[in-house]
Amino acid sequence: MTGLVTGAPHNNSMIDIFARRSKVATRAIGIADVLTPVQVRVFSDCEMRWFYQHLLAVPDPPTASMALDGAIRAALITNFRHKLQCKEDLQTEAVTDLFRRAWQKQQQAASFCDDEHPDRIGGIGEELVRIYMIRAAPPIQPAAIEQRTMRGVLASVRIQAQFDILDEDGMIIAINTAQNAPSRIEPMHRFELTTCYRLADGASGVVRSDTLVNSESPQCVSQVWEINEADIQLTDALYPVAQEAMRRGYYMPNRGSIDCSRHHCPHWRRCEQDFGGVVEP
Repeated sequence: MTGLVTGAPHNNSMIDIFARRSKVATRAIGIADVLTPVQVRVFSDCEMRWFYQHLLAVPDPPTASMALDGAIRAALITNFRHKLQCKEDLQTEAVTDLFRRAWQKQQQAASFCDDEHPDRIGGIGEELVRIYMIRAAPPIQPAAIEQRTMRGVLASVRIQAQFDILDEDGMIIAINTAQNAPSRIEPMHRFELTTCYRLADGASGVVRSDTLVNSESPQCVSQVWEINEADIQLTDALYPVAQEAMRRGYYMPNRGSIDCSRHHCPHWRRCEQDFGGVVEP
């Protein structure tokens, strides 16, 4: 029997049952010893999605939106790695070509709903890359790219995080995709980037969120904001609470989440199988 919390062996039951049913090895040993802000965001949105990903490692193909995000980010981050070394952007069409290659690779593993067409989505992705390279990329002078190994302790919880870009002025720049233009900074997005600020050497506290809107009218929306004391308080409060909740051993699906959709969650099939009901498109 795998251990979750010392002195609370009954907490294993749900994990053991699901692991046997799925015929996968549980990752329950050392559960939540080290957290990432992405884990906490996923857990706060849907406990079962976190459970499938981080404890059962249930294989499930990425959704179309996840594949598009991955291809766009791969192309743009490659550009900024080049810029970090050579002090200039690649040609826009060269980065678009990088996207095409990444999209071909991503879509081979992705699961598309009936109303999602790879060629149309890929065309939107190309346009988004062009928009970003022409309008957003030129002023950015990167000092560091995708620091995956940032580690620290916040509120007695060990944390690991990464940012997309840290520029020469210490501003953290995050690149995201979304189906709708943002009207505000989403709270868990603030939580993620506040964590990055607290762990990153040289971060100023100023953050820019660049959202590439995946719609029939592609656009890039940039929002500049500053981390404040309330943001820091949230990280200190939420990490230890999330850690204890993750260790309790029992989890529920959140069918009321806006991300509980066949378009957004890669585990919708497993969730329907385990809990019944219907996950809507």
